[in-house]
This record gives sequence, structure tokens and C-alpha cells, in this order.
Amino acid sequence: MALSLESLLLMSAVKPPPTPSPGDGKCLPFFAPYGRYCYFMYDGAEGFSWNDARHYCQSVRTELTSIHSRAEIEFIRNLNFTKKHNIWIGLTRDRNFGWGWTDKTSLGFVNWAQGEPNSAFHPGDIAEENCVEMYLDGRWNDNNCLQKRGFACRHRQCKEFLASFLWIFYFEF
Repeated sequence: MALSLESLLLMSAVKPPPTPSPGDGKCLPFFAPYGRYCYFMYDGAEGFSWNDARHYCQSVRTELTSIHSRAEIEFIRNLNFTKKHNIWIGLTRDRNFGWGWTDKTSLGFVNWAQGEPNSAFHPGDIAEENCVEMYLDGRWNDNNCLQKRGFACRHRQCKEFLASFLWIFYFEF
């Protein structure tokens, strides 16, 4: 199938998402820097519920990741991600306030899969779809928080002194 000149010009005009400026801080061990933040991806054979994943992130003073751009999605997808599971992210629904990030950042960017969020209730489920997973292709789906998934944690880069303190704290777990 041949592409028209118009199609080629349109494709060449589409620019990739901008990469944020690198931060000047440090990351916890096993976290990868991107912009001013550091990311960790868990994608082991055994998945975690959304609450257990969040508890793990918080146990090392991080939070389930919030995502604010297409470039950030692509960075997360390219981490050490063996593709065993979809991954939990820090987007959740509160009955009174709607969708929001657990780190309290603004919800200015969304990447829902077609037909999502749909609040589906599947036979046998004992909970509503109030947590968000990211599919392998980067799109988002609301799902039952009890499902077992991988997850991504994020923390803001720290100045060296604070990073050293966090590393010591990290290895105590």
C-alpha cells in the first residue's frame, strides 16, 4: 500500500512528545529518573491488589504513579516491564469527589481505553471498579481494586542528603 505525499507530510509534521528536563536530585535504588521524578516498576509473577500495591509504594516513602503526559506513559512502558500484568497506577475514584490521583496532583491528562471508565460489575466480583490499571499499550481501564496486577511507584527526586536518608530507610524494610 503506497502512502500519498499528503500522508507522508502529515506524518512528518507530527512531533514526538517532549521529554522533560532532567532533575538535579537523586533516586532511590532501583528507581529510574525521568524529569524531576523517579519511577519503579513491579511486574513480577505474583500480582498485587491495588491497596497492597499502594502500601508497598508507601512503605518506601513513594506513591503509586500519577501520569501527566503521553511521554510519561511511554517512559513507564519502557521500564523493566516484562509484560506479565497490566499495572496499577495511582488513579482512583472517590464516591464523593470522583477520579483523582493519590499524590493529589491535578487530573489534567487522561488516557482511557475506548469505552472506559465504565464501572462494570462482573459476576463474582465483590467490589466496584474504583481503581485504574494501565494496559500494556498505555491505555487506562477502571477495574476491581482486588484484582492482582503489577504496579508503578513514583517519587520526586531528592537532594543528596535526603536521598541518602531515604536509601537507609529503604534498606531497613
